[in-house]
Amino acid sequence: MIRTVVVALLAGLATGVFGLIIACVACLAIAFATRSEVTLPGMFHAEFVTIDGAPQLGFLPDWGGMAVALAAWTALAGLLGVLAAHRAHERQIRTEEQLGAEE
Repeated sequence: MIRTVVVALLAGLATGVFGLIIACVACLAIAFATRSEVTLPGMFHAEFVTIDGAPQLGFLPDWGGMAVALAAWTALAGLLGVLAAHRAHERQIRTEEQLGAEE
């Protein structure tokens, strides 16, 4: 049961990090494509500016917001891992009881 929860927490952490990376890259791409500002509230701000005729992408990450989102996502994955482990344990007990009743 503990192994299932730990695996769920690690999977939640990994998917959360990858999700944040994809969201930040998407913000940068949208800012570049629309040549305007794009904000992912509480996490990331990207803008396209022209300085001396040269196009530039600027970005400002909000590390606190990213940490909160990542912690919430990881906690949710951990909770789902606990529920999955509990369900698997109950199913195992039920199966053992059914096998014991048949004998």
